[in-house]
Amino acid sequence: MKKYIYLPAIALVAIASFSSCKKKTTEPEPETPVTPTPVTPSYNIPTTYNYTNTTTGVTTATNCIAMLGEITTYIRSSHTTTAATQPTLSAQKLKDMYANANNQFTLSTLNTSGISLMAKTSTTLNFPTLQNANFDDAQPASITSAANPTTSTASSGARGKLVSPARAVLVDANGFEYKEFAEKGLMGATFYYQATTLLAGIAALDNTTLTLVNGATAQERAWDEAFGLFGVPVDFPTNTTGLKNWGSYCNSVNVAIGSNTMIMNAFLKGRAAIVNGDNAGRDAARDIVIATWEKVAAAKCISYLKGAKNNLSDPATLHHNLSEGYGFVLAFQYNPNKIISNGDIATLLGYFGTNLYNLQTANLDLAIAKLESVFSLNASLIP
Repeated sequence: MKKYIYLPAIALVAIASFSSCKKKTTEPEPETPVTPTPVTPSYNIPTTYNYTNTTTGVTTATNCIAMLGEITTYIRSSHTTTAATQPTLSAQKLKDMYANANNQFTLSTLNTSGISLMAKTSTTLNFPTLQNANFDDAQPASITSAANPTTSTASSGARGKLVSPARAVLVDANGFEYKEFAEKGLMGATFYYQATTLLAGIAALDNTTLTLVNGATAQERAWDEAFGLFGVPVDFPTNTTGLKNWGSYCNSVNVAIGSNTMIMNAFLKGRAAIVNGDNAGRDAARDIVIATWEKVAAAKCISYLKGAKNNLSDPATLHHNLSEGYGFVLAFQYNPNKIISNGDIATLLGYFGTNLYNLQTANLDLAIAKLESVFSLNASLIP
């Protein structure tokens, strides 16, 4: 046992006085305070998105993707040039599918799912109304083209079908493809909007109360739905079978931007962080998911703009590529934490203009350069 000697205060003063009479010596440098190294929470991060309490969020997302798939398949049926009589579209059926009314889906479980794409669509720019107007306009366009299924009936100011050896597409009077406004429009205003909004607000959700159905928290459910809306299997990117929508596009530009592993690892890390109460880890993973997702949209937009440049003499393919690219630009605005500014979005939309028949080829290069600059991309690497 250590012994401690206690000196009276006066003795301490005496010692101090004695010390002051000695020859002055150089005072030692004060020690620099050592900042403790933050302790990183320790927990296992799974290699696949398999959780025992994977929530109804994934199921909701899967149903949304299936609904959009049926809508686009139905519109695409009017693109045929081989049928003796081209199918015509029903605007009411399309609007019913969008709202999930009157049992219009082939997959019966979608009709009874209680999910409505329209209810999940952002109201920014009044998009649900614009989408229904797109459906209304597609019906007469399909009727016009059905009379001559192998002939181009569309031109500037006239809706109908553009036909080339490569493809046939149904377009409006300004040359925008109806299918792409539905598909890319809802990928942006519904899927991308829902996912990025859920992730942006994840910290405000409860992460302690477990639901009776899945034994998961509100944070876990929100994260699961965002993952589901990305459209990849639980063992992506090892498995690239059955990719849907955003997942398919992510894979197509992966060779240029390394998006597959980046976004999947972030999804896995974020979900594990939520389970283990690691808020910092969750937020870091969230930021990677949102930024990578946005970069996928930018890279794929460049891909379609390059495709447009390579098909200037093929109107059907040209307008298809332009409609795809335009849809990705529209999608940017539905991300609450987007990198691109509203001003740059407006600039890009201006390059497309309101009538694709009047688009200047030079504007394609300007749009590509703008996307390269904003997202630090190299267009030459993007397929």
